[in-house]
Amino acid sequence: MNTPRITLTRMSAPFALWALHFLALYSLQGLACAQALWRTRVAGLETMTWVLWALTAGVIAAIAWEALRVWRIRRALLQAGDAAGRADHTRRQFMTVLSLLGAALAALGVMFTAAPLALLPTCA
Repeated sequence: MNTPRITLTRMSAPFALWALHFLALYSLQGLACAQALWRTRVAGLETMTWVLWALTAGVIAAIAWEALRVWRIRRALLQAGDAAGRADHTRRQFMTVLSLLGAALAALGVMFTAAPLALLPTCA
């Protein structure tokens, strides 16, 4: 069978993006408060808030891109049938579903991590 495979790297990429987002979001937030970094107001919000929103949007887009790639692998598996054997085909389909659910969970985690950004001022 010549269909693409789901690797551990592909499965864990959304979670790694979530962790990097968490680290970057709160590190930049701490820098903004401690050193008054990017505190000037632009269009009603501080510049740091715009930077953090852009970071969040970029991470959500990257998770969505990875989920789209896994979705394409799933479609290729469904079209290919189970020529390689039923057990292997079922395992590969399960891995794609698990990867998609992981991407959804990571996107939800990114949104929950960014929620204080939407609800609180930069330095409360």
